[in-house]
Amino acid sequence: MDKIGAGILDKAPLLRSVLDAMGQGMLVVDRQLHVAAANDRIAELLGESGPLQLIGKPVDAVFSAVDSWSAIGETASAGARFGPERLAIGDTVQEVRGSSVPELGYLITFNDVTEHVRAEQAARNHERRVREILDHSPVGVNIISPEGRRLYSNRKIQEMFGYSAEELAEIHAVAHYRDPAVRDRLLEQMRRRGALENEEVEFVRKDGAQLWVLLSCRPFDYDGEECILSWLYEITDRIELERKQIRSREELEIQILELRDREDRMGQQAAELESLAIRLSESERKMAELANFDSLTGLPTSRLCLDRMQLAMAYAKREQTLTAVFYVDLDGFKAVNDTFGHDAGDQVLKEVASRMKRCFREVDTVARIGGDEFLVVLWGLGFRDAVVPLADRLLSCFEEAFVFPEGQASIGASIGIAFFNGASDTPDTLIKRADKAMYVAKKGGKNTYAISEG
Repeated sequence: MDKIGAGILDKAPLLRSVLDAMGQGMLVVDRQLHVAAANDRIAELLGESGPLQLIGKPVDAVFSAVDSWSAIGETASAGARFGPERLAIGDTVQEVRGSSVPELGYLITFNDVTEHVRAEQAARNHERRVREILDHSPVGVNIISPEGRRLYSNRKIQEMFGYSAEELAEIHAVAHYRDPAVRDRLLEQMRRRGALENEEVEFVRKDGAQLWVLLSCRPFDYDGEECILSWLYEITDRIELERKQIRSREELEIQILELRDREDRMGQQAAELESLAIRLSESERKMAELANFDSLTGLPTSRLCLDRMQLAMAYAKREQTLTAVFYVDLDGFKAVNDTFGHDAGDQVLKEVASRMKRCFREVDTVARIGGDEFLVVLWGLGFRDAVVPLADRLLSCFEEAFVFPEGQASIGASIGIAFFNGASDTPDTLIKRADKAMYVAKKGGKNTYAISEG
């Protein structure tokens, strides 16, 4: 070996010992880019029995099977510093650095970062899954900096405000408020209380239309930055309904007062007064019906269903019986809307409601709680296995195709079943467990049911 090579080997053992102690691989190459020194770690990484097996080999030949090595070889040939570069070597990921060391040669080090890379990928996968869950949430989710810069918004926010994700990223949060001063007031309340819960707030959509939401928010650490996490649940329909009811009541009350002020003409006006009173009563009845029953299917809404669930749970405690909840999500319904239009989808939902009602007793409640989501509350069950034939009967009612003027479609259902545990359960926790079981049924192949273990 020439003098340069001998000099390299004289100095390499100390460096090799240091890098061995650090858990790093080491190569020293000479001016001809041949391996002049190596440690045990790099030999093990390359599948050699020992460092001596590498001495004298061209470094490009040693790493011929490693993608992107040629660029590193050119950098080493020029004696220039490089790195860190991540390279896949065997089943590992190595962070590679190189630099020229006077009187030694060109030093290349290899640090195993496989676990770090896996952890980074796991974190990215976890964030992706969280974003997917949030994008399917019926509640809008925002992450906003204190200055109003938007850091994240889910798909529901885009639907509620009518903006694309790119547009939302450029819009200051205060621009959505009907009255910008409201935002300052809400932020001050949040700072004073620590959080805001279900504040009724008026926003403005992209097209200028009114948007009412229940707003909840709290401070939130996002990637090391102090931000504001907020949830928005749209209540525009409810607010408009309440306002219509108030206006209707006020108008009728004014007319009634006017009639009472003209008592000297009670002959004809008495009949008008009675008519107005009937209309007022009918108006209140219709308003209550709109709030408690779905206008399309005639089924109870989630509001009425929750009331009946409270009664069923109280009855189960008192009589020592079982109460169960079926969370039903239609399989294949979206294709009906996409292929045949929403009129056909409405026809299918009406027929679904009719078939489901025939599967259960009068005392049970079948409710529509979302677009293609239904909830069934079962009273007074004697044993847990009683739900099995009921679930089978419910699934069988979907076997016959749904026919409508535009064509026909096969619809299935995924069912999640949860039992009231008689202890800490509330309607919300019971529904959440049934919802979770429903997703288990969907993952199991759809058109089946799954029972919550809780």
